[in-house]
Amino acid sequence: MTPMRVCLLLALLAAPAFAETPVEAPPRPVVSEIVTTETAPLRRFPGVIGAETETALAFQTAGRLANRPVERGDRVAAGDLLATLDEVTLAEDLALAEAALDSAVAEAELARQSLERVRELSRRGVAAQAQLEAAQAQADATAAQVEAARANRDRARNAEGFGRLTAPDAGIVTRVLADPGSQVAAGTPVLSLATGTGREALIDVPDEVLALLDPGARFIVSTRQPGAQPVGGTLRLIEPVASPGARTHRLRIRLDEGAQALRIGALVFAQVDAGQDPILTLPPEALMGDGVLVDVWVVGPDRKAERRKVSLGATVAGRLVVETGLAAGEEVVVRGVNSIRDGQQLGARIAGE
Repeated sequence: MTPMRVCLLLALLAAPAFAETPVEAPPRPVVSEIVTTETAPLRRFPGVIGAETETALAFQTAGRLANRPVERGDRVAAGDLLATLDEVTLAEDLALAEAALDSAVAEAELARQSLERVRELSRRGVAAQAQLEAAQAQADATAAQVEAARANRDRARNAEGFGRLTAPDAGIVTRVLADPGSQVAAGTPVLSLATGTGREALIDVPDEVLALLDPGARFIVSTRQPGAQPVGGTLRLIEPVASPGARTHRLRIRLDEGAQALRIGALVFAQVDAGQDPILTLPPEALMGDGVLVDVWVVGPDRKAERRKVSLGATVAGRLVVETGLAAGEEVVVRGVNSIRDGQQLGARIAGE
């Protein structure tokens, strides 16, 4: 046998042995994220400066608004005249009330005299008991009318003195709600007055951000007003009723000392203080299950899949806040989670988008 044939024979005899050796496929790569801490997005919101104390002022009587010498933004001192009602109308109302009282008094006097005559006739046996009772009822009714007319006269007299609206304290006119010539009802606000030096920022935030704010959350408020420095503020109030169109809630942020220089009505930007606690977030594709308690695949140090339960919080910018179950620096699978089994050996990491 030639050397060439010997080599071919040996090769053929060895071939089945190599074919029977299984070739193990490499672990498949996975799309994953390294969980990192971050501050929640959408943390900077436009708003306006308002007064912490704002009072709606109204007349104590109805009438036609004759004069309103102030406008929005005007500064006023305590006692300054803000608005007046038509004095002619008030004087006419008083005259009518006094005339009605005089008429009621005259009718009551006639009823009293009639009652005395019927009583005298009744003692003589000329008038029936029914006539006496009717005369008594008429006298009582006219006496009651006198009291009602007197009360109306007193109200009209007081109204004449209520025709002037003055500032209870020094402040700034923030809103005007009625113009000269309009008819105003008693107790209906005519204007609003901001008193005191306290200032607050008014901002609107969506529900997804509202869920991340704790009571007393701190904010940094800045403005484009020349020379104004950013000031801190504390969340004072979350208005419970959402805006029906924008589905946002109004936040009132009480500003720290030093905010007195900020002009009421000035445009500002409010941002959650960077000192807030960081958060962890995951995309919805990484989650298995529904509700606040779901499963995720965590890639262990040996690159084996570990099924772990996590609890979820609010949704922020399309991502879910992880409350518990994960720590910063851990690797989580974010694609193809339904095709992985517990303990599966995973391949190299492909960064998620």
